Amino acid sequence: MKVINQDFLKDIIRELFSNKGNLFFIILSLVISLTALNTIYALGESAKKQVLDALANLQFGKDALLIIAGGGRIVGLTTTRTDTLKLEDVEEINRLNFVKLSSSWSRGFLEVSYQGEAEKLRVDGVDLNYPIVNNWYTSSGRFFNQHDMKTLAKVCVLGADLPKKFKMKNIIGEKIKIKNEYFEVIGVLKPKTFFGHFRADERILIPITTAQRRVFNRDYIDGVKLLFQPNTDMKLATETIRQLLRKRHNLYGIQPDDFRLITPEMAIQRFTETSRTINVFLLVISLISLVISGVIIMNLMYANIEEKAPIIALRIALGATSEILIKHYLTMCVIIAFISGFIGWLLSIILMQAISFFTPLKPLFSWGTFFASLIFATVTCIIFGLIPSLKATRIEPSILLKSL
Repeated sequence: MKVINQDFLKDIIRELFSNKGNLFFIILSLVISLTALNTIYALGESAKKQVLDALANLQFGKDALLIIAGGGRIVGLTTTRTDTLKLEDVEEINRLNFVKLSSSWSRGFLEVSYQGEAEKLRVDGVDLNYPIVNNWYTSSGRFFNQHDMKTLAKVCVLGADLPKKFKMKNIIGEKIKIKNEYFEVIGVLKPKTFFGHFRADERILIPITTAQRRVFNRDYIDGVKLLFQPNTDMKLATETIRQLLRKRHNLYGIQPDDFRLITPEMAIQRFTETSRTINVFLLVISLISLVISGVIIMNLMYANIEEKAPIIALRIALGATSEILIKHYLTMCVIIAFISGFIGWLLSIILMQAISFFTPLKPLFSWGTFFASLIFATVTCIIFGLIPSLKATRIEPSILLKSL
């Protein structure tokens, strides 16, 4: 039986490589589809991990809450006024017994210049709790102190990428110009994982008191991040804060909130919904390409069977049954699928490595991805190889006479 199986496999491999052109195009069509499918999956998983890592890095865990000025959806344009959230609101929230710590911020995109080089950057006015609440400390120099806040000091802390961007040699003590005012650099932040449109390491922090009075000239803030005491009931805490802010902002009845409360679950859910929509769209495209690959496989196998018709007829004349012929061609399909699946998986790794050079996304692969490639390839080959296999069983032995 062992000899028969070896001969069976030798016949299949011999037939596979008898027409190298057909074999090349069958494998190529599958490899392209599988590479796309694997890469899309890996990109999605990498993006998801990056977001979760960024949330963890920013200490946006289960006991945190963001309050953003302006009502509306979590992401998108606000539908209400954005100038109603005040530092007085934050002081009132801090009196709630379940609130552990808060950090307010006020931001803008301003022209920043240093030694003749100017660029529009994000400038955040922040308070003393910012490093603790966001788990983001300085790598050199210092952060703001109480004296800086009281005196509206013109000092700043730079994101990790800015010294290199502005080609600074002696960073601490240098002066940079923000909106026609010179600020002294007193510290540089540690590098931070980021996601979204703006790089976290390309922002400038200034004291929130300085920002409100000297830079932005306003009495409202853009948001506040809260850390709750351990084991706080998030739903109850969120609703309590919501009612407190509505009362302070004189919002009653069906009037919409002029603020947004964002929990970690909401942020993850929003990202998951968006990424799921994109992934479904891309996966549909990949599956369509697999179907196209299947059609190519079917046509090339038809051509192969037409070419081998006399040989198949001879096998039938010598007693080969329909079951043996179907087994022969489906085994051929499985061999093609395994070759294509392995090559597609390998190419997707190379492609993701290339993508990682130009984006923050890092390659994420597992044995699950590898076996999924083999399964997709095998199913595609078997489905689209079955019809040509059935055609092979219907070849009449009499065709041998025509070939003489």
